[in-house]
Amino acid sequence: MEANREEIVDAAETPLSNYLPPGYDLGGIGDEPEPTQWTFLTALRVTLGRPPLWLLTAAVPIFLAILMALPWFAWFQGSIGNNYEIGSQLGSLDANFRQDHAESLGVLRTQSGVVASWLALLLGLIGVFTAGGWLQVFLERTEGHSVHRFIYGGSRYFWRFFRLAILVLLLLSAGYFVIYRDVMGAGLLERLFGVEDGDLKTLDSEATARRYTWLLDGTFLLWFGLVMTWADYTRTRMAFLGTRSSLWAGIATFFTLLTRPITAFRPMLGLLACEVLVAVGLGLPASSLNHNLDATSGASSVGTLFAFSVIAILLRTVIRAARYHSAVQVTRELVEPLGVDDPWDDSVGGPGGPRYRVGDEELDFEVSI
Repeated sequence: MEANREEIVDAAETPLSNYLPPGYDLGGIGDEPEPTQWTFLTALRVTLGRPPLWLLTAAVPIFLAILMALPWFAWFQGSIGNNYEIGSQLGSLDANFRQDHAESLGVLRTQSGVVASWLALLLGLIGVFTAGGWLQVFLERTEGHSVHRFIYGGSRYFWRFFRLAILVLLLLSAGYFVIYRDVMGAGLLERLFGVEDGDLKTLDSEATARRYTWLLDGTFLLWFGLVMTWADYTRTRMAFLGTRSSLWAGIATFFTLLTRPITAFRPMLGLLACEVLVAVGLGLPASSLNHNLDATSGASSVGTLFAFSVIAILLRTVIRAARYHSAVQVTRELVEPLGVDDPWDDSVGGPGGPRYRVGDEELDFEVSI
């Protein structure tokens, strides 16, 4: 038993080059990133070291956002662009302006909502594609042609991850029904707040209704985070093991998260903290600038808001990709790769020469040792 353990340890510490044929070119294999005490810091460092990928990935939502803004730009250009100096009415788009143009703005909002729904669906499919791309790059640990390998990974895993995305939507829908409609909806109202027939109007104060709403929203937010983390680890498991069944991979991932929660959730919580810092650090000055727009504001203020949005999307893309790298590190630690049987394991023969199976009943000869 001790000898087997020593062999396993030696195999884990053996460099990858020892398993490659002599003369193999190692120029395309990058060095494994030096592990740090915090897994999510390693993930951020590795992801930031691949700017072509996260710039390409972030360019997609930026382009879709600009595409979504074009109808509004055309409407404002047609409504006030020909009657006033450019930028002179920026601080006058108040409630009076919205009331005067309520009908046309309502039509524009309706049309924009339909277009935004289709663009959101398209962005979700692109997210499924980019998940495969990031995992392909992080699992290979190779250098060069990263965009090519990214696209290859996205197309390779697309339909597997698409089935998983449908499963995620089903889980989120079930959680929404349980939290807001079934168990925690009317039932929790009656048990904790004394509400009859689920009617919030019977509560004694608005503060009680607000606390109840926060409780439901916080519970669903926790459920959403757990499902998204489970989905990230399930995708990583499928790519790491090369399996196709999202259901069985999801079940195995569930038990892995259940038995090793600290190891699995710690890097995700670190990345969540980074995401909160980005949202607060960029959201507060952007919100302040947005509320202080007046007649003296010009194109520079609008450009600054646009810059804040672009920076937020870039950082959000890096953090999203770092989640996959963290999942790869944790999966390599917790999940054992699928073994491949050696067809020549029970054989003898000299190096470089023919090999003969030992005790094969289908052969007309046997080799005695």
